[in-house]
Amino acid sequence: MYKIFISGMAYDNGKSGISSYLNCVVEELVKFNQVELLLLKMDESIFPVKHPNLKIITIPNYLAKPLINLTWHLFILPIFWSFKKYDFIFLSAGQRRIFCRYPKFTIVAFHDLSQYHIPQKYDPIRMFYIKNVIPIFVKRANSIFAVSESTKKDLLKFYHLDKDKVFVNMNSYDKKKYNMDYSASTVFPHNLKKKFFLYISRIEHPGKNHLRLIKAYEKLPESIKKEYDLVFAGSIWLGGRIVIDYTRKISDRERIHFLGFVKDETLIDLYHCSSLYIFPSLFEGFGIPLAEAMACGTPVICSNSSSLPEVGGDAVLTFDPEDVDDIHDCILKMMSDSNLRKEMIKKGLERAQEFDWAKHARKIVRKFEEYKKKHISSV
Repeated sequence: MYKIFISGMAYDNGKSGISSYLNCVVEELVKFNQVELLLLKMDESIFPVKHPNLKIITIPNYLAKPLINLTWHLFILPIFWSFKKYDFIFLSAGQRRIFCRYPKFTIVAFHDLSQYHIPQKYDPIRMFYIKNVIPIFVKRANSIFAVSESTKKDLLKFYHLDKDKVFVNMNSYDKKKYNMDYSASTVFPHNLKKKFFLYISRIEHPGKNHLRLIKAYEKLPESIKKEYDLVFAGSIWLGGRIVIDYTRKISDRERIHFLGFVKDETLIDLYHCSSLYIFPSLFEGFGIPLAEAMACGTPVICSNSSSLPEVGGDAVLTFDPEDVDDIHDCILKMMSDSNLRKEMIKKGLERAQEFDWAKHARKIVRKFEEYKKKHISSV
């Protein structure tokens, strides 16, 4: 049993992919290790994992402001915090928070480098930090992992890291929640009135590409739109108002639903009730909702870019996310062929089983054990 320090400074009030990631990884690591998790005070009550091996350490909420938190995490925490009692450190979102120095063996997780693929994804200060500050300090970390081969390639290309330090440790999804052992309610969640296509993502423009999906939906035959609505689940983030404002002006606005942030219980209902999961994002480091949808027996179509084809394999149909007509054609292809849908559902269920959080957590610990063994043998 090891004692692990984990930073949860990118927990986002439990409303992002990184927060879901942290929930699942901590849940696995505490089964065989002692974990001390650093959170903002506001996040302590909503963190869902409860275990005797888990201790939550909190810092004041006044440190929540992004620039203050970033500076505190980069310079104050690694210099003035005592890390002597820990075996190793795990930074769960390297693209958000890293250290200027590493007082113990440290593993840094990277989920994506989307800022290199989506111009103006963030404000100038954050873009400067990601492109100019992180590359300097992350090179000092002992081990760096990427959640996909796509993200690994980006780390080597843009950050010029030592390839011997970077390894792939693919994400998974919560198999206890997202699976076929489920009886969907006859009543659609969130008072939805008819069958629907689904996309789960924060409403962020342009990166998450909601606008092109909406435009592709607008072009569908009336017979399809009469039968299927388009449903988005996710909080409004940077640029999200552009998507909302566009939708309000179009004739199909009553058929397009923005549910906002949705809790896991409702997400499960949405996956199972949806007729098609569409993932048009311009860039993803992994794309956990894709795996969740496949595990729930929902046919999936997705972008042919970044990690999504890697994660979906032959269980998804892909399209060019920048081509509205290609998105439209892919929807029509899937919805006009019942045999194809059945085939994709079957392949998706098989593909989803290849992802495993327990395996992911073991790989984190194994990297420390490899270092420990090498370090001892060299003494």
